[in-house]
Amino acid sequence: MRYGIAVGLWMVALGACQVATLPQVVDGRVEQSAAEHSQLFDRGALTVMTRSLSGGTPLERLLEGPLAEEPARAAELLGALSQEDVRARARKLADEIQYARPHLIGLQQVTQVRLQSPGDALFGGTQPAEAMYLDVLPVLLGELEARGLHYREVARVRNADVELPLLTSSAPTFDDVRLTDFDLILARADVEIKEARAGNYVAHREVSRPGQEPVALPRGWVSVAAKVEGRKYRFVSTHLEPAPDETGLRVQVAQAGELIRTLRGEPLPVVLVGDFNTPANLGLMGAPTYRELLLAGYVDVWTRRQGGLLPVGADLPNEMPALAERLNLVLVRKPVAPSPRRMGPVLAYVVGGSLEERFGPWKSDLAGVVARLRI
Repeated sequence: MRYGIAVGLWMVALGACQVATLPQVVDGRVEQSAAEHSQLFDRGALTVMTRSLSGGTPLERLLEGPLAEEPARAAELLGALSQEDVRARARKLADEIQYARPHLIGLQQVTQVRLQSPGDALFGGTQPAEAMYLDVLPVLLGELEARGLHYREVARVRNADVELPLLTSSAPTFDDVRLTDFDLILARADVEIKEARAGNYVAHREVSRPGQEPVALPRGWVSVAAKVEGRKYRFVSTHLEPAPDETGLRVQVAQAGELIRTLRGEPLPVVLVGDFNTPANLGLMGAPTYRELLLAGYVDVWTRRQGGLLPVGADLPNEMPALAERLNLVLVRKPVAPSPRRMGPVLAYVVGGSLEERFGPWKSDLAGVVARLRI
């Protein structure tokens, strides 16, 4: 009993220390002078974006059902994807990018779909499917070029790569469908990029299948050293394991720990974006992963913002409501050395999520974030 009380008091004290480091908030808004806010639109401000391109049904759900029904489940998924208007979705995302003009973009859950006909996966074959069926990235880059916006892919990590038998007729006949998940970084043409890095987390989820080897579903991170308006940053994008249960939470916390250790000695200021799958609005006393990131020295820029929900093309209102739940985050850590920088004012707003038109199986309850800041 005494131990429980002591731990509780320690957590309250720790939370109070952390909260004390946040900026003063009045009427739900961070106090910023007009001079500070004007700095956001001067040369030297950094604009970043994080966006999750959900690929419909999670792979673990496709794999966890009865094995005999797997080809039919794969056919259902592919049928839904066939109805997807990829170009319309790419145009919507390109509109968001055109409005924000971010220097750097972290994209998560960028899915490629490839086919093989006839398939061999059902009969133990190992020939990988290679015929491209769906890849939204080239379409997105084409939409950006059509708008005169010049972006390029500068880093990529391959995560889960799973091939499944695909029911194609009632005869029955089977093809194979291969689903590959990537996280990547896009950079604007005027941003100098060096030292691209990528890695998969050691901690990952495995899906057990009766009579077969478990299927690993790795996740990863990508990073670059970027030079924007003469200032250098380490820009990192990641997608952590969802945590609907204890197993998922354990994997997620372990992945966050790996990422924190990977970036610990980075001398540049770190801008860390992504789909963290941890509810930030619960604060320090809530989600463990979010707490670990804050305790490692990262600042959630949403807590420093004058901003909120902002549809593409809208004027900036004086007040913006907060998100009900925040899973996609922009985090900043000041440089380790040589000379620390002060974090200046922040403008942050939501893209996608409930504000976008939802396209078939690609609908997502996640919202991307755009942040403009000085550090």
